[in-house]
Amino acid sequence: MPVLSFKYERLNNFLEKKLCKEEILEIIPLLGLNIEDFNDEEIKVEYSPNRPDYGSPAGIAKAINHFYFNKEPSIEVQIDKSEYIVHVDRRVEEIRPYVVGLYARLQFSEQTLKELISLQEDLHEGIGRKRKKFAIGLHDASRIRPPIYYTVEGPDFKFVPLYHNTQKSILEILSQTEQGKLYGHLLAKKNVFPILKDSLNQVLSFPPIINGNVTALSEKTKELFVDITACELEPAEDALSILAATLLDYGAKIYSVEINFYDKKLETPNLSPRKMLLTKDSIRKILGISLKTNEVINIFKKVNMRARAVKDGKEIEVIVPRHRIDILHEVDLIEEVGYGFGYNKLRPLPLKLHQNGKPLRNKKIFEDIRNCLIGLGFIEVMTFYLANKEEQDLFAEHLIEVAEPKTKEYNVLRSAIMPQLLKVLSSNIHEPYPQKVFEIGRIFELKGRSIIKEKVKVAGLISHTDTSFTEVKSVVNALLNYLGTKNYTFKAYTHPYFIDGRCAILIQNNRKIGLLGEILPYYIQKEGLRHPVSGFEISLEK
Repeated sequence: MPVLSFKYERLNNFLEKKLCKEEILEIIPLLGLNIEDFNDEEIKVEYSPNRPDYGSPAGIAKAINHFYFNKEPSIEVQIDKSEYIVHVDRRVEEIRPYVVGLYARLQFSEQTLKELISLQEDLHEGIGRKRKKFAIGLHDASRIRPPIYYTVEGPDFKFVPLYHNTQKSILEILSQTEQGKLYGHLLAKKNVFPILKDSLNQVLSFPPIINGNVTALSEKTKELFVDITACELEPAEDALSILAATLLDYGAKIYSVEINFYDKKLETPNLSPRKMLLTKDSIRKILGISLKTNEVINIFKKVNMRARAVKDGKEIEVIVPRHRIDILHEVDLIEEVGYGFGYNKLRPLPLKLHQNGKPLRNKKIFEDIRNCLIGLGFIEVMTFYLANKEEQDLFAEHLIEVAEPKTKEYNVLRSAIMPQLLKVLSSNIHEPYPQKVFEIGRIFELKGRSIIKEKVKVAGLISHTDTSFTEVKSVVNALLNYLGTKNYTFKAYTHPYFIDGRCAILIQNNRKIGLLGEILPYYIQKEGLRHPVSGFEISLEK
């Protein structure tokens, strides 16, 4: 979750009336923001990535002005057309086909500059998915000579990247600069690369990697050009509307930019509000409060939206500002009603059905297993459901793989718990021996081609110099006897995870319900362990 730090005085610069520290601390949570930390001068606020309009002190102040000072909603924005035109080369179609932009006049300060760059990075990390969905360029427009060309260049093309003094080729930027190493994968396997240039061939940006140094911002900047490049048009327009709203909060004058694609023209930013409908009955069902139509209309004013009754008062039409990209459904509007009404004012409804609760039967069994193993000297641990494919391959014919995993360490849903427990032991090699750990948890199996079945198992590992099959078998016997389990037997078994001749399966009513034995030295040494390990894993489904 992104965190924004600002001084109380900075917030007060944008408020209709000044608030003291105590008032600010009281009202911030009512807006749906979390206070991370605060002192006498400064506050740290955590906001949802779905509310990037809260990514600046000016944005939070705007919400307070509507919520606390009853400022009239500011939804419709009239913007004039600028002289800026962007011509889009058809060759970018296969790389990053869309670009949008705006021009603004704004008196920058050092603080404003820091806050805008912070918002830019929060947008990149959040709804921009680390620049995969879109990339934002902020430029000092006084150094730009329009029109602007969104085109492509080869790997040897050179320009001076942001905060550098000498020219570098595109390949050098990708391989040598920090930004190139972080985001170069977004342009992998490309022979040409997207470039934004003006009529003087000055490079504004090499998206989504880095800007050109010629248009670097400073506290002396008075004219701003914003470009956003993307693989899809809608996310780019969403991000631009958020930046436009933020610039307006800072007091900027905004102008539109003409985008000439090879097959169409656009005027950006698009700040047209949306219309949505909801009913008072839906509000009552979800929030449990009955409100009159005029009360609902006044509540929407507090969250910077306009509303009016339609269809003879049966429905309410709400005008939603363009930058509120989090409003997608009637339920989202009802959430806003909750904020405007005050969630702190809601009262819980009495239960209509009075019954005494009791634990689920399987929870009782889990507790018995837990008590038994703790009594036998085991320590309970909890490991991840995600695991490494190489370590899980031995326990399932078909593993459930994760699409686009962020790391090879966690790329499948686990089919066995023991390999996870072995990693726990490898993290505790300096602790005293013997070591005994267990876990009661879920594993995942693939049935057919698309059905995922969850099962609950208990697994345990023992590690010390003299651990053996006999020891782990005695633990399993003790556990099953403690649970009152009958009609079970052990049968010799061969499994690639265990030493031959020191492995068995557990059978009950002609069904295999468990596996136990001494783990092969290969897997023990692979995890850096210094002592033998024996283990068991038992299904608890039956």
